[in-house]
Formats: sequence, structure tokens, C-alpha cells
Amino acid sequence: MNKVFVVILSFICLVIYAGYLDNGFVFDDKILVEENPLIKSAHLLPNIFRTGIYDYWAGMQPYDRMYRPMQMLSYYLDYNLWGLNPAGFRFSNILLHLFNSILVFYLLILVFNYKLLAAASSILFLAHPVHISTVAYISARGDLLSAFFILACCVLFLKFLGSKNYAFYFLSIFAAALAFLSRENALLIIFFLTLIILFLVKNGARFKYLSGFFVLSLVYLAVRFIIFGPSGLAAHTDYIKGALLLFNFFNIICHYILLLLWPVNLRMFNSTVFISQLSIPALLLSIVGLILILAVILKCQKIKQPSAVLSFGLFWFLLGIIPVYFYFDAYPALGRALMAESWLYLPSIGFCAGFAYLCLLNKRGKLIIVACVAILGSLVAVNRGYWRNDVTFYERALQFLPQDSIILRNLTTAYIESGDFPKAYEAIKELEKYYADTPVINLAWGQYYFARGQAKEALSYYQRILSKSFSSNYSISLCYAKLGDLDKAIAFSRVSFTQNPFFQKNIIQLARLYNKTGQLEQANKYLLLAKQLDPKGRYVLLK
Repeated sequence: MNKVFVVILSFICLVIYAGYLDNGFVFDDKILVEENPLIKSAHLLPNIFRTGIYDYWAGMQPYDRMYRPMQMLSYYLDYNLWGLNPAGFRFSNILLHLFNSILVFYLLILVFNYKLLAAASSILFLAHPVHISTVAYISARGDLLSAFFILACCVLFLKFLGSKNYAFYFLSIFAAALAFLSRENALLIIFFLTLIILFLVKNGARFKYLSGFFVLSLVYLAVRFIIFGPSGLAAHTDYIKGALLLFNFFNIICHYILLLLWPVNLRMFNSTVFISQLSIPALLLSIVGLILILAVILKCQKIKQPSAVLSFGLFWFLLGIIPVYFYFDAYPALGRALMAESWLYLPSIGFCAGFAYLCLLNKRGKLIIVACVAILGSLVAVNRGYWRNDVTFYERALQFLPQDSIILRNLTTAYIESGDFPKAYEAIKELEKYYADTPVINLAWGQYYFARGQAKEALSYYQRILSKSFSSNYSISLCYAKLGDLDKAIAFSRVSFTQNPFFQKNIIQLARLYNKTGQLEQANKYLLLAKQLDPKGRYVLLK
């Protein structure tokens, strides 16, 4: 029966997500995959174990360092299988989502010994459209990998509890270690395992099994400190504090639950308004919500009771949503509380289990679940158009955050790269209303005029930027090269190289410039460096 169900699950996954394979790279996929030399060269691969995933591009940050070697390693494997074909990378994401759905099935079987509940929960988890921004977004690979290893850890731990075979125990610790190397939310493992122990283990020494995972967590934190220093343990500065922080967190949880119940208007940059002051009606509503949650918790205490599914599901959801408490106010420039849909990936397992259980209490429960899966799966298929390319992606995002500088700026770039200059011009003029005479505007106009073949006008905008990054210096080099001033083009390209020696486009630019000036030795030096960064690239040495 289990094998047949896995085949059914695989078929559903293929039907609802197959349309996404034709979509291109979007948003950070360009930085983490398309432009990333660390995933293309075996020579550079060891760097993934001693840097954050954005360090090669953005430099060292003072907090929120993303240490995810397994994510980068998976990209390296994809690149060697598919090259830079986005369909291959996205296929790996879809496959991981399928594997995670299968693990949800086995996890719930081991906890409740109720196959129909496990099957219904895993199908709902697989088909729920709230996971689109995790599955369709290649840069969300860390969420998928950490979920895979966290779920594998829990399943192996449950196998250990049932057999007392310590091979399963050590395998679960190994899976936990890989989860830590995939994403920072792996710190939740010890909470999920505690929940499992509370439900399934009744003897007094039950918590001794957590010692290995506790030690592993300390080792992980120590590794982060050794690699990154204090910034490896630092989170962003809280912009909301005290009671308002808790109140906004509760508000966001309610919005997440609504999103799971009514998954419409889905997008990458989901958000809700900050609550800036406490009001009597809002406090009363919160108290009522807390009373309802406590009522469910108090009623569902023993695993022998059927309602334990609701209790387990509620606790799993609340534990999985903990990271939101630390990051929903991480982007104050939005002016809103961030609600990344990918943060629901693990918590939604608890929601799906509780929802499936409530459906199965009804005589027509199976039919209700089939109808829900059909509707949810259809929503997944319909939303694929929003992930087709950068233009559709940012146009969708802009509908909900019309004044966001990053979205407007990136949409401008997308229009320019697609050759739609009238829309690019209108997007820059719209951006100029909110961010006049800023580096954002100067970069946008510079890119626009250069793409139109007006290098002199582009250069005038780039030169207005006081603090130039490696990308703006590279752009200035392109302008000077277009204008025929090769010496200045080389000078700015060399500055860009010192700022970021991994930016391959600039390295190739340097090789071309030196070739034009007849300095073949220097040109070959940079061609060899480009070859080192991307062994699959075609580079012919000059003679």
C-alpha cells in the first residue's frame, strides 16, 4: 500500500508542478546560481564551508549570516548535471518537495499509526499552494533541504524509539548535522524531538535521548562563531520591542493561518501592517484567540485520545513558526511586517495533519480531502505564470508593494534585459518619484542608456554615484570601452576586480580589454582565471 501511495504522490506532484520547469531564473537565483562561481568550480567548492552564501557577492555582513554549505553543494551537483539550465535546478526543488511529502507520510504513520491520516496530510502538504515560493524559487533550496533532513531526523529518531537500535539514533544525529548545514532553522530540531518524546515516551529518563542533539546544536553555534566571528551569532536589530513585538507576532500567526486556509494572492514578498499601538478591541481579540489555543492544548493531552492529532499538529505548527518571531521586522524599509511564505514550509505539516483529521471525522471526509487537493493543486498550476521570468515575477510583486525601491529597481533591469525600453523608462520615472537623485536612480538610468547604446549619457549617471560598488565600476568600464578610452576602461575594471575577484563578467571584460591593447600575457592571465571560475566555459588562449 505504501509503495502505491508513493506512486500516487509522485503523479500528483508531477501534474501540478510540471509547468514550472519552463520558467527561468528569478530574483536571487541570478546571484546564487547564474553568477556564482563557487558552484561551478571544484577548485572553489571548499569556500562554501567557510563563507556565507551571499558573501562572495555582498561581502561580510554584521548579522544574519547565512551558512548553508549543503545548499551550495546541491547547486554544484545540479550545475554538473544540467549546466545553467534552470529547468534542471527547479526539477531538483520539485523532487525534494516530493521527498519531503513522503517523509511527512512516514512521520505521521510512526506517530499516530493511522495511515489514512498520514496519507491525507502528506497529499495536502504536497499540493498546498503556499509552498509555491519554496518549490518554484531555486534560491529557496535551503528550506527544502533543511526540511528534508529535519524530517529524516525525526523519522529516524522515531525508528530508534520503537526499536532501541542505536544505529537509527546515530543516523538521526547525522541527518540533524546535515540540516544544520542546510539552513539555520535546523535549531528547531531539538524542539520537534522534544514534542515527539512528550507524546510517545512515558518513562522518567525520556529526555536523555536529547543530549546528543543538544551537543550538536552547541557544536553548530561554535562552528558559526569560529567561521564568522560574533556576526555568526548575531541577528538583526529589533525594530519593535516589548509587548508590541509579541502582539505583532501573534497577529502574524493569525495571518499565516488565514493564508493556509485561504491561499490566494500568493507572492514572494507577503506582508502585513505593523501594529504600532495596543488597542482594547485588539487586546480582547488576542485574549480570545489565546483562550481558544489553550482550550485545545488542555483538552488534547494523551496520545491515546484521537484528538491528540490536533494537539500534536498545533504544537508542531507553533514550534515551526518560532523563527518568524526573530525576523518579521528584519526589513523596516518595507514599512510592513514581512510574511515570507517559505517560513510556513515546516509549520504547515502540523496544520495539514490537524485539517486532515477534522475532515476525516466527517462521513464524507475522504471526498472533502480529494476536493481540497484538486482545488489546491489547481491553484499551484495556475500560479506558475508569475514565476516565468523576472518581468512577470516583479510585476506581480509590485502589485502589493508599489513603492518598494528594490522591486521597482529590479523590474527596471528586467524590462531592460528583455528589450522593453518604454516600460523600463516608465518604471524608472515611477522610481524617481520616491528616490530622486539616489544611487538607485543613477544606476537605473545608467543601465537604461547603456542598453540603448548611449554610453556617454550612461557614464554621466554612473559617475554621480559617490560610493561605487564592484558592479557600478564594471558598468563604468563598459562605458569607457564603448567610448574607446581603453586605459580608463581597464582602470575601472581593475578596481572592480579588487572589490570582487569572483565577478566573472568583469574578469572576461579585463581579458578583452587587454587583448584590444595588445597585452596578450595579461589577457591570458584573466582568461585562465575565468576558466578556473567556470571550467565548463569556453575560453581560447590568445597568441
